[in-house]
Amino acid sequence: MKESTRKKLLGSTLYPIYRRTRFLRYKKKLIKKRKKQARLEEKAEAKEVRRKVIEQRKSERVLNKLKKRQIKAEEKLRKIEVRKKLKEKQIDDLELAKRQKHLLKLEKKEKKRQRRRMLRLLVRKQFNSFIYEIRQFDRHSLRRWFRWFLDVAENKEQRNNFFNISINSLVLFLLSYLSIYILSQLITVWVSLSFDYKTILYYYKIYYNIDTGDWTAESVKILYSIGPLTGLLLGTIYVIIYSSFRNEPGSFKLFFLWGFVHGMVMFFGSLLMGSLLNKGFGWVITYLYYRDTGKMIFSIISIFSLVSIGAIIAKSFLISGNAYFNSITGSNRKFLLSSQVVFPAIIGSVILMIFKIPNDFYFGTTEEMFFDILKLSTIILIIIPIIATFKSFNEIYFDEEPRRIKLLWPALLVLIILITAVRIVFNNGINFGN
Repeated sequence: MKESTRKKLLGSTLYPIYRRTRFLRYKKKLIKKRKKQARLEEKAEAKEVRRKVIEQRKSERVLNKLKKRQIKAEEKLRKIEVRKKLKEKQIDDLELAKRQKHLLKLEKKEKKRQRRRMLRLLVRKQFNSFIYEIRQFDRHSLRRWFRWFLDVAENKEQRNNFFNISINSLVLFLLSYLSIYILSQLITVWVSLSFDYKTILYYYKIYYNIDTGDWTAESVKILYSIGPLTGLLLGTIYVIIYSSFRNEPGSFKLFFLWGFVHGMVMFFGSLLMGSLLNKGFGWVITYLYYRDTGKMIFSIISIFSLVSIGAIIAKSFLISGNAYFNSITGSNRKFLLSSQVVFPAIIGSVILMIFKIPNDFYFGTTEEMFFDILKLSTIILIIIPIIATFKSFNEIYFDEEPRRIKLLWPALLVLIILITAVRIVFNNGINFGN
């Protein structure tokens, strides 16, 4: 429809309204169009911004990757350089260590050669002196040889001190052995009851009143090892007790030190003689299926252990002299060694060997007797290192408190009563088991 026609139809009143309405609709449509155009432009601009940001981030990532690669390459080169330097240093250190080791080896070899040379000279000197003494033997020779002992014997005070110290140490030596021996025998009998074995306990052995077929591998290993293991355990306990008050001036602490020695001899002596003679503790080794090589290794370990123990406890015996002296110097060191260690060990071992000899060999054999004697004699492997290392220690000063060397009468009476009771009570044997 034409515009003039609409004007005629609407008239002069409605036509202006119509025109105004159309103008407003057109203006509104134009505004919408402009807004849409503005939104499209904003979207395009935002898209362009995002694209630029993404490109910038990509470029930054690429740059970061390049930087990281460059840093890694530099670190790799630095590590290679450090490894190279460390390798060169290790090579230098190895060469230096080899040179030092070689120098030490040469030094040790030279010291060993000089020591051997000095030893040969000393042996030759002692041998020549011995030959000279034999050639010049006269009535004064024995006095020269036993001059120290004669000096002690001629001096009444030293003679009495030597007697008291020796008897005290001997009494404690025997008491400590009997405490460990009797307890180990009782424990062995108690354990044998768990196998329903009839036993007769004598003062010199345990007799198993059973048939040969009743023995099992388990019972042999347990019953023949319980005694030495008890000695090892009690010896360890005794040395711990001794170490807690070894600096005290009392003399009874020597009971625990001798107990440690007996415990080690009971274990390692049994291991040594059992491995060599295939008796006692040796049955345990046999039932563990060790051959001759294994037994020889056990023997070497036992000898080394006994000698090492002797070297370790030498200072403990030296310190035990604080029961009688205010200081241990060169003048009384030999006196203490002979009176408190050597004499009691030798005489005490002989007494124990005699004590272990049965009155009647019906329940015992001479082989068992000699086996026990050889076990007891292994104490010499502890005594020899003590004698050898006793002179190497410095002088020791304890305190100024006066001391009296007197005989331990209560311990001596207890020992006599205990030995008599053991011989009387266990002479005919005590039966255990049904």
